Amino acid sequence: MVLCADLSESLRLDKFKENFPDRFVECGVAEQNMMGVGAGLALAGKIPFIGSFAVFNPGRNLDQLRVATYSGLNIKVIGGHAGLSTGEDGATHQALEDIGIMCALPKMTVIVPADSEQTFILTKQIAAHNGPCYLRLGRKKLEAIASFVNLSEIKIGKAQVLKEGKDLSIFACGLMVQESLKAALELEKIGLSVEVINLHTIKPLDEESIIKSVAKTGAAIVASEHEINSGLNALVIQTIAKAAGKQLQKPIAIESIGTDNTFGESGKDSDLLHKYGLDYLGIIKKVKLVLEKKKKLNS
Repeated sequence: MVLCADLSESLRLDKFKENFPDRFVECGVAEQNMMGVGAGLALAGKIPFIGSFAVFNPGRNLDQLRVATYSGLNIKVIGGHAGLSTGEDGATHQALEDIGIMCALPKMTVIVPADSEQTFILTKQIAAHNGPCYLRLGRKKLEAIASFVNLSEIKIGKAQVLKEGKDLSIFACGLMVQESLKAALELEKIGLSVEVINLHTIKPLDEESIIKSVAKTGAAIVASEHEINSGLNALVIQTIAKAAGKQLQKPIAIESIGTDNTFGESGKDSDLLHKYGLDYLGIIKKVKLVLEKKKKLNS
């Protein structure tokens, strides 16, 4: 069943509402109540997909969500229009802390697909998964990355190596995957070999793939359309730090890409991503910085 908080058009739920009217519940602008209704449906044996903008869901209904998660209910939370790429709606509607919030909840699975094809596959997988899940979606239309990956290999909890490299690893999720691939292809023209890994599952994180990659390259960039102090950036860096002196026997140069202790602002999505260093040009700048750190560490 699908629950919505008066955003069916923005979240593209109109077709579901039209084809499955008995399985669609319009809750109105009442996100906290919507989460309670979803919890009740889960207790009744249904699989509720609870949808709103990420800034409201989980931003506004965290209390009700936390209780439902504590109870281990089989709820699926859909946070749409996440990140700076929400654009002109501005800071009040640009969720930049939602991944951190959801990763902090025990029992929660957190998914951030890189394109529409992955969203389709992972939506079906979280429907089959027994337990609370968060699916984070953006507003910006993204290019498909199917040419870089075997879609049949997409699985919750398993990272995807989209491009192999030896000089540097880039770990990304969501729209930052496309920007990372663009940067890697540009850097290839000047002789740099960059590995790009899509971490579509933030929790549980594929720590083995992360450690394996940085053990080879000795340098890493973590790129997420989110605050760098939590979410993907914090979890990947923590993973690398914990592996130091164990699986990793050498120092790793690391840099983060994301928003840094700031709210967003209103503007075109492309302009905002460029201003905050979240496009491929911003990634290229960070690559140069992290490779300089790598050189100093190895000298």
